[in-house]
Amino acid sequence: MADVLEFVHVYRLLGRPALKTGNSFNFQSSIYSADLAEAVLRLAKAKTGRFDELLIDGEEAKPQEVALAKSWSSIEFSYVIDASGTVPVFKNIEQLMARSKSYVRQSLPPHFYLLEDDILSSEMPTHPRVKSLQNICRLIVCLADLAHFHDEKESSDEYKLVFVADDFGKGERTVTLYPFLDVSLLSCELGVTLVDSLQSSNMDVNPHLVKERAIFRASLIEHLVGCHDGRERFKFLVINWRAFIELYENNLSTYLSGFSFHKAKQEIASAQITIADQMSKVVSDISGKILGVPISLVAIIAIAKAESVLESTILVAGLTITSALLAETLAAQKLQYNRISHSRVMMFSDHFTAARQYPADLRKCLDEAVSGLGDNERELKRSLLALRVVCWIPAVAATALHSYIYQNDLIEGSKKLMRYLLFALC
Repeated sequence: MADVLEFVHVYRLLGRPALKTGNSFNFQSSIYSADLAEAVLRLAKAKTGRFDELLIDGEEAKPQEVALAKSWSSIEFSYVIDASGTVPVFKNIEQLMARSKSYVRQSLPPHFYLLEDDILSSEMPTHPRVKSLQNICRLIVCLADLAHFHDEKESSDEYKLVFVADDFGKGERTVTLYPFLDVSLLSCELGVTLVDSLQSSNMDVNPHLVKERAIFRASLIEHLVGCHDGRERFKFLVINWRAFIELYENNLSTYLSGFSFHKAKQEIASAQITIADQMSKVVSDISGKILGVPISLVAIIAIAKAESVLESTILVAGLTITSALLAETLAAQKLQYNRISHSRVMMFSDHFTAARQYPADLRKCLDEAVSGLGDNERELKRSLLALRVVCWIPAVAATALHSYIYQNDLIEGSKKLMRYLLFALC
């Protein structure tokens, strides 16, 4: 590329002579100049072309002989620029497009020169036509990396890129593009940030790149489904690049949303199982302890068969203590129930906030989960309340039976207690 920069420097020094043909120009001067002699030598060394003819004072000479001449009356030469495509020097951008065989397969070189417009790409990287041309060439290179197949035929300008949709069950399966360069495409606004980020070289940076590349291909096929010619497809893609980017971003957003919705559904199911499991543990703990109620009721029979007031009183006290302990256990289970209920609200709060964005089936799953857990909570709450009442039945029943059997003794005892208190007070 240094040869191109050397050529541009010399060409400008020569006054930018106009091209005589598509790739040659003539120069003549009747004034000797050391700078001019140096320029001719540098042009010979630049390897961007060849001298077709070099005359010094009317006699043919070799380029290296220019430096040996101390002076001359006149110098005249014809220079032919290499047109093989290896030297990126062109008459104008149209000529570059016409020789675009290699540039549909690789990015533009960092330095190329347009003689008529005196544009050196590295000097004017933001020039609209230069920037647009570079973006188009970069787009083609990136599309080749994204394509499943690309058929290169070095003997022609045809370059085929084949894209295959990963999901064969929906719409078109494949689409073929024939990238090309054309002046009409230079007016299109084209950004290559997206396709650059989707290159296979970024696999280590983006773990989701495989899926994003698949979404890009599917979006490309969807976007070009109405075009049937490979060249027209490429032209349509470039002209409508913004619309394609919007389609891709929508498809990617749909995929990401679907992924998020699937994750949300799993979270709802997991939360439902966790809450239900905690409630089940509460029920299991209660079930083991509530069996003490019927056992305590059986113990009431012993009160009826007690041989003395003291024996009956001890039995009543025991049943009362048992009922009190059971009531405290149920109170602890009520606190555990409250914590579970509060945890349920916290676990589902984020889902309630985002529920408007959820699809109908996910909202239905959320409603069913919350409704089912709500029913379980209410049933468990009623059971805890009822059991706290039931656990006192043995104590109440034992006290009532004890009072009935030993009614006279209790009355007599109460009278004695009252007399003792009155005596103590007086």
